[in-house]
Amino acid sequence: MIDSSDVRKININRIRTLMWRGGEFTKLSVAKATGFSVATSNTLLNELANTGEIIGEKRHLNGVGRGSIVYRINEQFESILCLRIDISSDEIRYLHCDILSMLGKQLFKETKQYNKLDEQTVIHTILELIEQYTNISCIIIGICGIVDEGVVYMSDIPELEGIPLEKKIASVTNVPLYIAYDCQFRVYGEYKRSGYSMETLSLVYAVKNVLSGTASVVENIILNGRNGFAGMTGYMSFDIDREELIKKVATNDAAKYVADSVIALITILNPNEIVYAGNVFDAKVLEEIRQICMKKLPERIIPSFRILENQATCYLDGMYYKAIEIKTEFPKRFIWKNSDYLKKARKYGHFTGYEN
Repeated sequence: MIDSSDVRKININRIRTLMWRGGEFTKLSVAKATGFSVATSNTLLNELANTGEIIGEKRHLNGVGRGSIVYRINEQFESILCLRIDISSDEIRYLHCDILSMLGKQLFKETKQYNKLDEQTVIHTILELIEQYTNISCIIIGICGIVDEGVVYMSDIPELEGIPLEKKIASVTNVPLYIAYDCQFRVYGEYKRSGYSMETLSLVYAVKNVLSGTASVVENIILNGRNGFAGMTGYMSFDIDREELIKKVATNDAAKYVADSVIALITILNPNEIVYAGNVFDAKVLEEIRQICMKKLPERIIPSFRILENQATCYLDGMYYKAIEIKTEFPKRFIWKNSDYLKKARKYGHFTGYEN
């Protein structure tokens, strides 16, 4: 049974989602965009203004009339901390740190290199940035490995393998936290950038000396699986062990072995498009993959292929959009009984959110 506090949270989040697009709004324009009455819009806008989340300024629009209050997001109110943990082909560890405003504006950017990157280094970095930016309201972490109930597994960074990273971070800060497989953020960012909503987009990611992987978004839902394992195609059976597969993908045989993953993606998900990222891919390799697919699949079901441009931007965009999604999720008890989102989440084995 939905109660009045749930309704208020849902309505507030609808206004937040609208205003996080940027720009300025009056109570009339908010009412038109949300379907709320003008009175409800006015009440909720005043509530957000009173907390400092938005700023209201009285203006005479077009220089005439009594004047109206124009509202915009207060970018000083809160920010998002994004950490991207990565490893290069020569095994250098990278910790990319970004702080974004709620409008997606980059407020801080730093990249650190390590020969070893353990959880204490990650935690120390988080605490330093929280101390420096006291308005951080959400932490998003992307990692090269899967995250099962907050524990890192199958990581390309050995010192993070089996580490309960979520629990360790939560022990030192109460800022809401979300950790996931890095490819999920890459494909989610590109999904949003492409303007998709009901389509299926898959990403194939492969770099030399690292197991390849995939990630997919279906109807605006990131496929996660029961253990966060969905898309870890480097573990598929190719009649060779994983170490040998890593060597093969780093050679001229890359197309042959990646094509098997692509064929599996096409037959299971039938995506609208597949994008490729990582230093294994170029136009020649993509054409070789397409030719292999055409020998095994009907041509009409093979989707379009392309190289993912601006990979770092897509990665960061995916983190930003995930943070926005988390911060505006409906109260869980309402979703559980009523939401179409839940139907999709059950269908694809993915559900996130905080208890409200």
